[in-house]
Amino acid sequence: MNKIVIGVFGKINSGKSTLVNSLAREHISIVSNVKGSTSDSIFKMTEIQGIGKVQLVDTAGFDDNSELANERLSKVSQVFDICDIAILVCGGLVDSMEQAWINKCKSCGKKFIVCHNVFDCESVSYNDDELVINVANLSHIDFLVNKIKNIVGNMSSNLLDGLIKEGQTILLCVPQDEEAPTDRLILPQSVVIKEIIQKGSTAIATDKDNFADIFNKYKDNINLVITDSSVFEMVYNVVGQSIPITSFSLLFAKRNGDIETFVKGANSLEKLQNGDKVLIMEACSHTLSHKDIGSVLIPNLIRKYTGKEIVFEILRGKDVPINWNDYKLVVHCGGCVQNREFMMSRINSSNKYNVPITNYGIIIAKIKGILDKIVY
Repeated sequence: MNKIVIGVFGKINSGKSTLVNSLAREHISIVSNVKGSTSDSIFKMTEIQGIGKVQLVDTAGFDDNSELANERLSKVSQVFDICDIAILVCGGLVDSMEQAWINKCKSCGKKFIVCHNVFDCESVSYNDDELVINVANLSHIDFLVNKIKNIVGNMSSNLLDGLIKEGQTILLCVPQDEEAPTDRLILPQSVVIKEIIQKGSTAIATDKDNFADIFNKYKDNINLVITDSSVFEMVYNVVGQSIPITSFSLLFAKRNGDIETFVKGANSLEKLQNGDKVLIMEACSHTLSHKDIGSVLIPNLIRKYTGKEIVFEILRGKDVPINWNDYKLVVHCGGCVQNREFMMSRINSSNKYNVPITNYGIIIAKIKGILDKIVY
């Protein structure tokens, strides 16, 4: 997995910020006896040995009753939706408000740990999903880390499961144009190459200009082709149906989202009418150009395919629509920088308001007429 998102929740002054600082082994959040020291969610990327990349999120107290309570609690709910693991910090006993949050985790299947913060406890006690510790004691925190490791161990999933086997050769088309970052591959490309190597297979990577030559040179040994969505059509015209083909975006859609929902969303293109709004959602922010896939390429493809005057709006990062019902279709990026919970929160919201949602790679394949010819 790219990263594990851990949200830390609890009442004001329960010890949330101290726990986050202890997990990160550095001073991230303000720790104070002043009520409500954490007024907004604080995000921190860190590495935890045995787990890997972790994003810790310190949230405002869910018993906040200040003038900004509604806005703060809305942010707390957003963090809950996107986190892989929820740590609920409470005192020695669980009160009714804290129990409601435990019930919330159980009802939606959220992985959670109840952490009883008892500042004068000398030894750690625990059961399946609870432990009693002093969150300022780093030796106690090691017990919490072990619980997190156990949960993470059951969450891992791979992009290429069922698609490749040991000893196979995989050809990747990785365009190196002005959209490509300087001196590095983008995250989906590097993650896929790493997994190919880990599975004991061989990765051959080339750009779009050399793709046909490289394909023809090695085609007798190639078992799978993976391409950037922006050049789907070009790659398919070279490969045809002789070798299975997929895209980086589809692979991440399969792992991080609900690919069947995305396919259904792409098939709703025919229903768009003049004046309908389509929302483009990107999980990260980046510098835009005249060839940007989200703000330029996909809107142009949709307009040409439908022949309709569609209105496009774009949201980036963690922003979500104020009113989902304003849109007839949501087109989301692959979500490679985010986790499955992040993507599923957006899919669930679109489903709640009956708004079709799809993915960059899938909608491009649909428009190019090859959606039924690709593998995932």
